Amino acid sequence: MRRVEAEALVGAPRDEVWRLLDDLEAMPRWLPGVRAVSATGPAHRGTLYQVRSDRLGLPRVRRWEIEAHRPPVRQTRVSRDGPLERSVTLALDTRGSGTRLHAVVELRSSLVAPLGLLHEMLATFAAGASARRLVEAVKRAFEGRPGR
Repeated sequence: MRRVEAEALVGAPRDEVWRLLDDLEAMPRWLPGVRAVSATGPAHRGTLYQVRSDRLGLPRVRRWEIEAHRPPVRQTRVSRDGPLERSVTLALDTRGSGTRLHAVVELRSSLVAPLGLLHEMLATFAAGASARRLVEAVKRAFEGRPGR
């Protein structure tokens, strides 16, 4: 298993950040690369949803399930598409008038060793970039683009 983490301090109350993350079908409005999301219903434990995205010009569809849902502090989403299982845990805690968003991505390959280890190591690079992109997109959704 490989693990990557990313975090950001978001200039918004925790409940508002939670509402953004919990509205699965709104993801295309704030998360770059996401084209469409279809969910079986509102976010809760057991909700299934599908994400259509476009990375480097290549379309991709990934199915997810919410495995843990504790508003407004923690949510775990799991994708078991193909030989790589991805688990994304989003944790929120109040920091002053803002919110610390901490994303943890865990990767598990079902390929036999040593291929599984290599598979996880290679996937770690993309997972790290995805985790950083997610927390940065949440921050940008509330604070806009930083000045240059």
